[in-house]
Amino acid sequence: MTARVGRARGATRWLRPADAFAPVVLFVCAFAVLALLGGWWPLLDFYGQLQAQALVATAAAGLSAISLRLWWPSACSVGCTVALGWSLMPYWTLPPQAGSAPGAGAPLRIVWANLQNWTTSGAALAQLLDSETPTIAVLTELSARHRVAVRAATAYAFRTSFPAGSAFDVMLMSRIRPTDIQFDYTYGVGYPVMLARFCGIDGSSGCLAVVALHAAHPPLPGGARGLPATQRDGQLMLAAAIARRRLDAQDHVLLVGDFNATPYSSTFRAMLAASGLADSAVAVAERPRRPRPTWFSSWPGVGLPIDNALVSPGVRIVERRVGPGIGSDHRPLVLHVRLVEGP
Repeated sequence: MTARVGRARGATRWLRPADAFAPVVLFVCAFAVLALLGGWWPLLDFYGQLQAQALVATAAAGLSAISLRLWWPSACSVGCTVALGWSLMPYWTLPPQAGSAPGAGAPLRIVWANLQNWTTSGAALAQLLDSETPTIAVLTELSARHRVAVRAATAYAFRTSFPAGSAFDVMLMSRIRPTDIQFDYTYGVGYPVMLARFCGIDGSSGCLAVVALHAAHPPLPGGARGLPATQRDGQLMLAAAIARRRLDAQDHVLLVGDFNATPYSSTFRAMLAASGLADSAVAVAERPRRPRPTWFSSWPGVGLPIDNALVSPGVRIVERRVGPGIGSDHRPLVLHVRLVEGP
């Protein structure tokens, strides 16, 4: 009798750590389910932005549960890990490769950069422009310390006005003069959507429409920090509508910016559907590279790809990559593209 009680107490002591960990595993699984649903359901969009983080958490929880022989929590974690891995697969693998176009000239170089106001120095901005030599550069979150670098970049014959103070304003610097440029202020003077059209590039008959924006920060769950999600979503859908009009007018189209949304969120899916464009991160490329986060990209498991570029079928990706660190919490987005026949 005494020996049996002793064995029961020993079994209880052995099971207590596992029993205490089981709710943690199930909580992580619940977070993973929210992240998966958020990829399709706008009400859970915040969680959909965090699918990569949910994948890391479920994989770690699953391995821990297996080591503790918690079979039901293990099955839950493995199932969520597989589902998240399937959802994220296009963004964790190398995009398809296309052969180089015979006789093609130098590609068009485009850079998008969020300078995070005072964080990026003027010297870092000058170095970015010198090293990447973009034909077209679109910048956001500029501050007074960048004025000298912008003025000194004399290769850029065309520049829009230096932003007046809004962190969400955008500035265009281009080595070629746009045929037309417009700013849409539907969502406020501080939240413009830019449309610049470049026609006859290198003697081509078509036009490239560049749509750019820095979308508002969405709120955290419960409404903490950030503007209502309708502000960001409205800006993004406005940009998508502008891009769609140019696509229907037979322009080549590039929609680029800080979307404050990841490619696996419901907001991003809605943009793709409304614009008729494709995500450049997973598009066929001559020199394909695996997509990488642009925001906090040096923090493993934390960074988010919120700076994005969408392209029309006539914009062929030569190379798409995350640029060098410039001091900002965002890395620049660098695109080399060719304009091919067709819209």
